[in-house]
This record gives sequence, C-alpha cells and structure tokens, in this order.
Amino acid sequence: MSNPPKPLPQADRWLFIGGPLLALVAGYVNVVLLMSFSVPVSHVTGSLAHLALDGAKHDAHHLRMAASVALAFLLGAALTGFCTEGQMFQHRRRYGVVMILQGIAFTVAGQLMGAASWLAVPAAAFGCGMQNALASSYRGLNLRTTHMTGIVTDIGVLLGLRARGQKIGLWRLGLLSLIFAGYLLGTFLGVLVGERAMSLALFLPAGACLFGGVGYLALFHRPRFRATQ
Repeated sequence: MSNPPKPLPQADRWLFIGGPLLALVAGYVNVVLLMSFSVPVSHVTGSLAHLALDGAKHDAHHLRMAASVALAFLLGAALTGFCTEGQMFQHRRRYGVVMILQGIAFTVAGQLMGAASWLAVPAAAFGCGMQNALASSYRGLNLRTTHMTGIVTDIGVLLGLRARGQKIGLWRLGLLSLIFAGYLLGTFLGVLVGERAMSLALFLPAGACLFGGVGYLALFHRPRFRATQ
C-alpha cells in the first residue's frame, strides 16, 4: 500500500487563507480606483500601456496618473523588500509590519479620494506594490496577489501537465485557484461597495490590512512560535 500524502505543516496552511484574502483586497482596491479614475493600480502593465496612449493623445493629467502608478508600485515593493529582507515565504519575516504600512497607505488613499484628489492613485498603487512583494516564492511556486496574469498562466500550465499524466502537487493548483477566486470576488465587492459609498470605499481594505497586520504580529511573532521555526 502506498503511504498517504503528508499534510501541509501548520504554518503553511495560512497561505490558503492569507493568499486569497490579500488577492481579494487587491481586486477590490483596483476596481474602486478604476471606477473613480479609470487607472489600474494593482499592476503596472496597464499603466505602461496608458503611458503610450496618453502621450499620443497629449492627455497630461491621465499621463501623470499612469506614470505615478508605476513609480509608486515600485517604491512600495522596495519598501517591502527593505522590511522583509527576502522573497521566500517565511513566517519569521515582518509581514505584519508591511500589512500595517499597507493599511496606512490605503487610509491615505481613501482620504485623498474623498477629497477628489488624483493623488489617491499613487497612494493606492504604493500599497498594492507593498502587498505584491510580500512573498513571491514558496516551494518553487510564484505567488502574486495583486494581478492574475501569472496566476492564470501557472494554473494553465499545471492543468496541461496534469492532462499529460504528470504529478503536479494538487496543493499548488488549489492555492493558485483560491488566489484567483479571491481576486475575482474582490472585484465584485469593489463594484458593490463603490456604487454605494465611493468616498468611503477604501477605508474597508485599509482597516482589513491594519487588523490583519496587528493580528499577524500577535500570532506569529510570539517567542514560543519563533522558537519552533
């Protein structure tokens, strides 16, 4: 008889909760900013396309917003790299600190959006850049929670390998699928809330990040937990 598959270690299971929730936040924030300013903030690809389009149309205002997304996203990722000191997922890293800072960025973005200021765009992009750099690698799997291009690609590759009869590690397919579902759900929630309370919409993900960051620090940075890592 073959041995039953080993269960995931307890710490690893948090990826199946935290990953989809972070993706939900990103999908939500991106839709809210799209509804308000017609600029994506959870990824840079769309903003780069806008740079060319807005430059050709001499739309200085929209060009400025698109450029600010790329720069703010970059700076947010840089701050996360400075705080976490690595890209491999490990609970010893200071993810809670990053999430708290991300919540502050979304709070600032919410205040700016309430004042109808375009600076809400780079503020939100800064928070998304921080989130996307939280943990980009786990057991050879690329993890991205603010845009779905890589996630959908990896799901497709895994399905193709499975169709050829190769073993793929079903936990990989499950985790990626949950992250995709979380982002998709976030977009629907963003539209739902944005249509009813646009000026307050960003305070919801801001509060979630602040609460999650504090909870993460309390849960995973206890001396007893750290001693077991």
